[in-house]
Amino acid sequence: MNLWTKGYLIALVFLLTLTTTACSQSAQKTTDHSEQQVKNHKTVELPTRSKANEEKKVAPVNWNKPSGGAYPIIKKNEPIWIDVSIKAQKVYIKDGRRILYTMIASTGKDTNPDTTTPTGTYYIQAERGKWFYAPKYKEGAKYWVSWKNHGEFLFHSVPMDQNQQILTADAKKLGQKDSHGCIHLTVPDAKWVYEHIPYQTKVVIHS
Repeated sequence: MNLWTKGYLIALVFLLTLTTTACSQSAQKTTDHSEQQVKNHKTVELPTRSKANEEKKVAPVNWNKPSGGAYPIIKKNEPIWIDVSIKAQKVYIKDGRRILYTMIASTGKDTNPDTTTPTGTYYIQAERGKWFYAPKYKEGAKYWVSWKNHGEFLFHSVPMDQNQQILTADAKKLGQKDSHGCIHLTVPDAKWVYEHIPYQTKVVIHS
């Protein structure tokens, strides 16, 4: 091998060494830059669905107004019946399968047998009135209509004290379980049931 060839090979090896070193340094800089970006990156916690639901505020039902808008006009001898959904906390006035009106309600707390709304099929009984007060529970209500045990289980307005003043802590729970087994309604809704739902109207209560 002549001197010219040896010189060419030495120069080629030198250039390859320089290129490899430069690439290594460039790769190291890129890695360091990426690590720095990761360190500087701020993690933003997006609200989960459960947190979003917790943040939603549900406006309380106005217990001094109809909960479903204008009331339907019930024709004489129209075969209406009442469908009570404990799960939905709603009372549906129906004609067959057709919903005529929807009321927001509160059924039993379900904390024990004495605070549970019984499920099943019942019929509006003869007993009804414009006011009652139960000293045992220290509360009363307006516009009550019996559907079981002749005065024990009723549709009636939100609870009131002995002076007929609304107990707002209970009234604010319309749409939630809150009663001792009766079915709480807004004052106008209870009055409408009292005035328009006839004796022996079928009442179906289900979970």
